[in-house]
Amino acid sequence: VAYGIEIFVVLVRSTMHQIEIRKSNLRAYAEMQQLFGLGVAAFGVAFALWNIDNIYCNNLRAIRNALPMFLAPFFQLHAYWHIGTAIGCYASIVYQQYLRLVMLGTMDNYRLRKAAFIVPYIDRVRKDE
Repeated sequence: VAYGIEIFVVLVRSTMHQIEIRKSNLRAYAEMQQLFGLGVAAFGVAFALWNIDNIYCNNLRAIRNALPMFLAPFFQLHAYWHIGTAIGCYASIVYQQYLRLVMLGTMDNYRLRKAAFIVPYIDRVRKDE
C-alpha cells in the first residue's frame, strides 16, 4: 500500500510540473511526456502482471511444471513485476533529472536521447551540434 501511495504522489507531482512546463517550453514538455508515458506504462504493466500472478498462482505453477524447463521462466510473472518496476523507476529518475535541467534553465545544453532506440538517457549537447 505504501509503495502504491508513493507512486501516486510522484505521478501527481510530475503532472503538476508538466502543466507548468507546457506553458513555457513545448520541446521539454514533449520529451517529458515520453518519459512520463514510459514510466506509467512500465508500472502499469508490472502491476497487472503481479496481480495476475497473485490471482492465478496455482494455475501458473501447474503450467510451469507441465512445460519444458527452458519455457517455465516465461510464466514467472512476479519476475516481470520486478523488471517493470525497475524500468519505471529508471524512467522516473531520468524524468527527474530532465525536470531539474528544465527548472534550472540549462536544458538547451542537453538532449534526451535513446540507446538502442529504447532506453532514454540525457546527453550533453556537443559544440558541433
